Amino acid sequence: MPGRRTDGRRVALVIEGGGMRGVVSAGMAAAIEQLGLRDAFDEVHGASAGAFNAAFLLAGQASYLATLYQYGFGDPRFASLKRALRGGPAFDMDYVINHVWTFERPLRFDAVLSSGIDLHCTATDADRAAIVDLTDLGSDEEIRCALRASGRLPWLAGGPVPFRGMRLLDATLAEAIPVHVACSSGATDVLVLMTRPEGVAHAGLSRPVAWLTDRYLRGINPALVELRATRSPRYDALCASLAGQASDSEGSPAVCLIRPGAGSLMVSQTEWREAALQTAGSHGLRSAWMALAGEDPELIGTLRAYPRGVSGVGGVGGVVAGDRNVNGGHLETGLGGVPARGEVAGPGSHA
Repeated sequence: MPGRRTDGRRVALVIEGGGMRGVVSAGMAAAIEQLGLRDAFDEVHGASAGAFNAAFLLAGQASYLATLYQYGFGDPRFASLKRALRGGPAFDMDYVINHVWTFERPLRFDAVLSSGIDLHCTATDADRAAIVDLTDLGSDEEIRCALRASGRLPWLAGGPVPFRGMRLLDATLAEAIPVHVACSSGATDVLVLMTRPEGVAHAGLSRPVAWLTDRYLRGINPALVELRATRSPRYDALCASLAGQASDSEGSPAVCLIRPGAGSLMVSQTEWREAALQTAGSHGLRSAWMALAGEDPELIGTLRAYPRGVSGVGGVGGVVAGDRNVNGGHLETGLGGVPARGEVAGPGSHA
């Protein structure tokens, strides 16, 4: 049982995000859920979209979220160029978290809080230009605030999120894979879910987007510009370091990596195409399944109902592409697409 070990081990799951590319690690989290391995972990760490995946995994809804990526996290209106041109956020995660995931397609906050597994959402402290660990989340509202902070893309998703006396921005500014936080929390064994195949370097922002982002960050704290500018080399160095730790069978903590296989579809953090997101998610699911179960699964799109669980919410309104609402329930077809082989690095998952 989580947190009740007698073997002296503490097992952590670390989930990389990266905007819509988080669908890859969402698929991996779905594999962990479907294999019944969630309770093998004492703590789960997520950065940006990885924090979303972590929360839904603890709620027993990882497979649900992996499918919602295809539909704008449950409502395609969360992304709007017109809204951005009017001065609003291009990606309105506040709407998704505070409305869609609370009322329309609810995250089971009660299940997260009662899971017995520690949820850690990382974010970037805008004033210190450093990573911060948001944990000991004791209520629905604290979980919502932590998720909003972890995924607050600079200027694209709005201003810093105020929480616990800090101004917080997207976790990936400081660290895209929150493994250092997991190690500092006392984890003895760490399983890392990564969204890029081995050898795929971090791609920086385009010049126009980098210029706009830096202008925005400079107005908050000039030190954040340096974080943004060095993000790609820091990410690549971290991946190289993790690969080295995973190959060391005597290392402490023991580290294992699961990443998409060579040739898997790479999607960007702003990917919006339904088919691409579905395929990337299926690649992630299959990669993790092969690494953890040792078999090549067949992925079949099946109808599955998810009760909304919110009194007074339901009916036939609010239907989005790909779902049908019946008496307040949600029917969807799961992950499909053409899978790619996954790979695992490390001495074992220790999970």
